[in-house]
Amino acid sequence: MDSKEFVIAKEVFIKTDRIQGNTVVLKESEDDPNYFLMFVGDAEITAIAKEKGLVDPKRPLTHDLYLSILDKAGVEFDHIEISAMQENTYFAKVYTKIHGEEAVFDSRPSDAVALALHVKCPIWVARHLMRRELSAAEIQEFEMIVRTVKF
Repeated sequence: MDSKEFVIAKEVFIKTDRIQGNTVVLKESEDDPNYFLMFVGDAEITAIAKEKGLVDPKRPLTHDLYLSILDKAGVEFDHIEISAMQENTYFAKVYTKIHGEEAVFDSRPSDAVALALHVKCPIWVARHLMRRELSAAEIQEFEMIVRTVKF
């Protein structure tokens, strides 16, 4: 895919909530109204939180083990892409160089984000997957519509 079809997410935010679940939000910049949102499990949020310096596990996580092995094998990480959604599931790819040759691997987006944060490679998100935050006026308009609809 053409890199113009992607946004480079420079901001990664996480939120854990027992009722709403764990979410990861990717944005190009903190004040950008466009964002990518995904729900993740406890293990995935822990891996991403660890890479953001928010938790310090006593033992290496699974991705730490794999990254140590790949580092010894000389694998270089170029970037990750979150590129598609099918049947309410997001898809990602990890772009690497192995002995100077490009190799691409399928990945869950949450694993790819944890990996990208660890190795400090770019996170690309397809523009068509980005959402726009609603303005206060838009939220108020939707609230008015909901109040007038009879269920």
